[in-house]
Amino acid sequence: MTGKPRGRDSVRAALIQTGARLLAERGKAGISVREVAREAGVNHGLVHRHFGSKEGLLHQVMTSLAEEIAGAIGPPNPDESLSELLISTFGATSERLHWRILARSLLDGEDPRELQEDFPVVSRMLAAARRDSRSQLSPRALVTILLASGLGLLLFETYLKVATGQDEAQWQATRQELIALALGTGPQASQP
Repeated sequence: MTGKPRGRDSVRAALIQTGARLLAERGKAGISVREVAREAGVNHGLVHRHFGSKEGLLHQVMTSLAEEIAGAIGPPNPDESLSELLISTFGATSERLHWRILARSLLDGEDPRELQEDFPVVSRMLAAARRDSRSQLSPRALVTILLASGLGLLLFETYLKVATGQDEAQWQATRQELIALALGTGPQASQP
């Protein structure tokens, strides 16, 4: 962003963007309203004007990131498959920041409901899992293991690639294999 943000929308966007970056880097306890405002190039009083408090800003950061993921996935479709949702969810550009913030918050002992009131993408995954009869797992168990695997792959991607000696092409193939296996559609799923 060049220059200081001017106008309500520009100020809000700058604060949300800066808040997201700092929250992912340092967690809630590691940032202050003054620091977010300074790095966003605005007066710290504007945080209170637009968001009410540090918690209000952080809640809006998570809401904005979740909305970006939902936008990347597209509007709900009553026939959407779980695999389509997973690929779209973990392929969204902002998801890494969202998941990093969530992981940091959990490691810091925070309740995720303090940052995010609802979980629309997960609700869509659960609905898709209920329609998919291929899995022997319950919809909740299936979505839980898929999210845990997907989040683990995202958060530990660099380590996993290096530790298993994979280049980018091999890593992408591994991700696809794991998705197919978890969904019960891979070759390993049909073996006794």
